[in-house]
Amino acid sequence: MKTKSTLLVMVALVGFFTNAQNQEKCSEDLQLFAQYSKSKEFNEAYKYLQPLRSNCPKINKAIYLYGEYVLLNKIDNAATPEEKVAFVNDLNVLYTEHDLNYPDNNKGNTLKKGMNLFDNNVGSKDEVYNLLDTAFKTDNANFTSAKALYTYFELFVNQYENGTKGIELQQVFDKYDEITEKLELEEKGLSDDLDILLNKIENNEELSDKENRIKEKNEYNLEQFSTVKGSMDSKIVMLSTCDKLIPFYQKSFEEKKTDVLWLKRAAERLEIKECDSDPLFTKISEQLHRLNPTAESAYLLGVAAQRAGNTSKALEYFNQSAELFTDGTKKAKVYYKIATMFGKSNKSQARSYAKKALSAKPSFGQSYMLIAQLYASSANECGSSPFDKRAVYWLCAQYANKAAAVDPALKATANRQAASYNASAPSKTDIFNENKGGQRVSFNCWIGESITVPSL
Repeated sequence: MKTKSTLLVMVALVGFFTNAQNQEKCSEDLQLFAQYSKSKEFNEAYKYLQPLRSNCPKINKAIYLYGEYVLLNKIDNAATPEEKVAFVNDLNVLYTEHDLNYPDNNKGNTLKKGMNLFDNNVGSKDEVYNLLDTAFKTDNANFTSAKALYTYFELFVNQYENGTKGIELQQVFDKYDEITEKLELEEKGLSDDLDILLNKIENNEELSDKENRIKEKNEYNLEQFSTVKGSMDSKIVMLSTCDKLIPFYQKSFEEKKTDVLWLKRAAERLEIKECDSDPLFTKISEQLHRLNPTAESAYLLGVAAQRAGNTSKALEYFNQSAELFTDGTKKAKVYYKIATMFGKSNKSQARSYAKKALSAKPSFGQSYMLIAQLYASSANECGSSPFDKRAVYWLCAQYANKAAAVDPALKATANRQAASYNASAPSKTDIFNENKGGQRVSFNCWIGESITVPSL
């Protein structure tokens, strides 16, 4: 009996020391693995990656965070197509292991698996779509890649067009709406952060290096999201012409007339596609407002009233909508809509509403562009001499430059417009002949602003 007990103790001690040795080896391997990964010596790091995954998968999450970069490097530098496929598949296994050993890691690994296959043309389109679909439905918060959102939509539309999955047109519209709502949610987060920084700049506060990096990153990502929305619109444009949408929604109205979400999306799509002159749009908008009066439904009724030529009623609904909206972006869009309504009839009112849009959303560059256009259209009305009249274009260029500075999606267009305005302004020769360099030119018309003439 004593011998048996002694033997058990010895076995336990051997196991203890073996585990201790293994743990020590794992710690050493992890340290070297991290060191090589940080210094981008990925081939050396790879020698330690596989043993760490096999022998001590839970020792540290660095295995998976650094391991991703190691395997991405292996994919980029694979010697043969077969070797590349093997590394692509192994990276997806690593993503799975990460989720298994560190659940709730918030790294979007299901999304990464789908895009890994797609970017490297490995596996079938169905495999890619299924992974992206799972990620979108179960890990939406981490589905933030502009490219992935477009890929997800494109693959779904392709399935509809192929006619092999039994997908109906309504499902395509629903998917478009879901992804668009996600894009707008991501844009809102980025632009809200950007607005804070733009307000600091407006108040002559200097941004820190970190804030400048955030500003540049947000501007880049906003530009990417804008491109994706444009590409999605191009993809769906042939499926959503008025001659297709109106009978499609007319057929479904009786069945869906108590479905608030269906009514909202149908009205918004008809408005976006400029099908809002059809009585069906008014019918849907009124039903939506009856069931669920909101800022959105008030806006849609405003559109219907505007289309019917009832400007005063349209303004009443639009102002009501803007006041009800708490989201700065949506509020700005409504104020901008009102500004465009006043564009020709009352330029001062148009500018007033454009500035309201900017108060609600400082990065709403379209308002700066509109003000520039309003000023340009008044060039002949403002100024006591030909020189002063053309000097208005310098002011226009300033507003276009502001649009480029605050709104990444408008940057290229705004820069082109600013260049055009500057080209219409007085030349250096004109400044010399008029002896106006460095002087202030005031515009005492409705504009009520002034500009400093460039010094020669």
